[in-house]
Amino acid sequence: MKAVTVIPGVPESLRLRDVDKPKPGNGQVLLRPIRVGVCGTDKEIIEGKYGKAPPGSQYLILGHEALAVVEELGGGVDNVSVGDVVIPTVRRPVNCNLPVDYCPMGHYVEHGIWGLHGHAAEYSVTDAKYLVKVPKELVDVAVLTEPLSVVEKGIDVAMSIGRARFDWKPTNALILGAGPIGLLSTMVLRLMGLSTVTVATRPPDSLKARLVRDLGGTYVDAALTSVEGSFDIVVEATGSPQVTVDGLRHLAPNGVMVLLGVYPPGGSISNLGDLMTDSVLNNKVIVGSVNAGVKHFEMGLRHMADAKDRFGDWLSRLITKRATLDNYQEAYSWTHEDVKTVLEINPL
Repeated sequence: MKAVTVIPGVPESLRLRDVDKPKPGNGQVLLRPIRVGVCGTDKEIIEGKYGKAPPGSQYLILGHEALAVVEELGGGVDNVSVGDVVIPTVRRPVNCNLPVDYCPMGHYVEHGIWGLHGHAAEYSVTDAKYLVKVPKELVDVAVLTEPLSVVEKGIDVAMSIGRARFDWKPTNALILGAGPIGLLSTMVLRLMGLSTVTVATRPPDSLKARLVRDLGGTYVDAALTSVEGSFDIVVEATGSPQVTVDGLRHLAPNGVMVLLGVYPPGGSISNLGDLMTDSVLNNKVIVGSVNAGVKHFEMGLRHMADAKDRFGDWLSRLITKRATLDNYQEAYSWTHEDVKTVLEINPL
């Protein structure tokens, strides 16, 4: 079968490779991937900055944002059936008794990222207990579930922390970044009834700006306008240390900041002491989210259904580029105008 692969640690080793078709073991299923989303993590792996091949393999099959059909059941599987359309979660525990999305580094493997082959292939295998069934009416957009699950977890944790302290009722939110994570964060917070301001560096007439406004949110072009005011929730989705610091300055007393980026080393903060003292005196909280479990995948699917009811085809408009295995390289090239790229593998 054909699979999109890299040699981790070797920049620009991306290639379409003929590999053996996998077989499901006990508790596993064979999947026939329909489509796979592409994100910044794939870019870092292709650039040789991250990633790990499975034991005994020289290469890693990419693809952690997958929509697939169950093709074959391994032994002992009774929670799904052949023909079900499913989303596989990403992370699997290794010597960890915590919920899998809270296992520390070194105690998990991840499909298409770290020590476990992904789904950018004609077939893949995964553990059945980590599958989430997809309602028929969401199949067209369900490839967005994995990035949405990360958003769901971050916002859910933020809400839980706020309510644990007192009867916290946030009314507004600032979202930093208008990539897929920033836009999905805007969607979730708008569905929750919060007033939102989303900040990015694309022009006011860009697709990303229009997508924000079509949710009833306010878009700010950071190249033209500064953000004013304070916000109960701040979601950071750029991966920029400086933007993160600026966002913390806009966090209201008792507010919660959610970090959804992965940040490069370096950076500096002026007046760090004042910023820390302000956070202490005003009971501010910072939380991070980079991975999610079944609960937040299911939460994401429910919000997708609500979004279709309220915002029509908004979710499908996030998918701005499609490629196939025949021209797979196109899926792994990025521009500032792209929102979400998907690799179409097998027709449903």
